[in-house]
Amino acid sequence: MYSNDAVAGFDAGRMRRLDGIMICWYRHLYMDETVKKNPKKCMKRVERRRPWKRNYYAVTLAANSENLFDIMGTGQMFFRRYAYLDIFVVGLAASKEEAVKILQEIVEKMSKEEIWNPNVLFKKEDFKSRDRK
Repeated sequence: MYSNDAVAGFDAGRMRRLDGIMICWYRHLYMDETVKKNPKKCMKRVERRRPWKRNYYAVTLAANSENLFDIMGTGQMFFRRYAYLDIFVVGLAASKEEAVKILQEIVEKMSKEEIWNPNVLFKKEDFKSRDRK
C-alpha cells in the first residue's frame, strides 16, 4: 500500500507548488481587443484557474531553449509539467488565432530590431507577478 506522499511518484511538497504556480506577467503585456477591454479581470481568471468561464491563450517565453515562444491554452498552464516552472507571459488573447497574431507582431518587432533571442527583448526584470488576495 502506498502512502499519500508516494502515490504515483508525487511529492507532497511539489504538489503544493501547483496551487502556488508562479505566473509572471510582462509589464507591457501584448493583448488582443477582447483582453484590452478588461485586462485585470482576464489576468485574474487565468491565475485563479477559471477556464470554464473563459479560456484564454497565452504567448509565453519558451519552456525549453530550443524554442523562442510557446502558445498555450491557459488551462494547460496548470498541468503537472508546468508545476515546477515559472511561466513568463508576454501576451494574452481570447482565441488561438489572435495569439498567433500577437506572436507575429512580436517576431516582426524582433526582426526589425535584429534581436534573435527573446530573453534580450524580454528581460526578467520586466516581468511581475500579481499579488493574490
